[in-house]
Amino acid sequence: MRQFRRYPPVDFARYLKFIVADQHVGWVRRTRMDHLAAFPKVFAIGNDRVAMQDGLADFESRSAAMAEVLAAWREAGLVTGWRNELFPVNRGFGQPPLLCMERAGTPLFGILSYGVNINGLVGQGRDLHLWIGRRAAHKPVDPNMLDLVVGGGQPMGITVWDNLVKECWEEAGIEAEIARQAKPVSLTTLTIEAGEGLRVGLQFNYDLHLPADFMPNNMDGEVVAFQLMPVQSLIENLLNTDEFSYDIALVKIDLLIRHGYLGPDDPDYLDLVAGLRRPIAFDPL
Repeated sequence: MRQFRRYPPVDFARYLKFIVADQHVGWVRRTRMDHLAAFPKVFAIGNDRVAMQDGLADFESRSAAMAEVLAAWREAGLVTGWRNELFPVNRGFGQPPLLCMERAGTPLFGILSYGVNINGLVGQGRDLHLWIGRRAAHKPVDPNMLDLVVGGGQPMGITVWDNLVKECWEEAGIEAEIARQAKPVSLTTLTIEAGEGLRVGLQFNYDLHLPADFMPNNMDGEVVAFQLMPVQSLIENLLNTDEFSYDIALVKIDLLIRHGYLGPDDPDYLDLVAGLRRPIAFDPL
């Protein structure tokens, strides 16, 4: 349970609910009320919520208004780690987006973001090894921490499958023919308070068995090194350190359960299983 204690439970009293088209889609820190109030044509602020103005009645107008806000906040230093990637804003994967926004701004509004994760596996059973990457120092989130062999956000305009193939090449030099052998195995969720706001995520997890002689090769500068880690070393790392990015630690716990390295005889088993897929705390429609 060490990994689940890395972040305290979110105190939602510190946040305003973010409402778009009468739907609860995120959370904004109350400390940002002055920044929101600077855009009265975009936001209507109430006691417990901030809503996009009703006059912004469609995807295009809402997206344009949010782009204006985030550009101004970026200029003021409130938005960092700009990626030039547009993420959808909705309450669940596959739902029509109410607007889109720059990825770097999603934690400021507590928006549910989606991602794709690939476990790179070599061998099986007691001889199972996993390819582990180390994030570059310039990464805006979790620099220098341990990571998957491949993982990335899920932007608009590309399918999960095509995004997986793209990320496999960019992050580890995995050819499309091999990447397409990945198997969808599970999903994990998280809601944690970070420096910039609330990180809310739903991540699609894949297992990819790689050839014994495969060597990952990063193409986009986001990974500084790879190591092939024995499964027992992975277990010890998760038990004793916080070297893995938090969302990746959840993916690895999920893998250990699915592959039988953690089971009902572990006293934390039920809590671990429940903690991997906690519902996102949106208000009911």
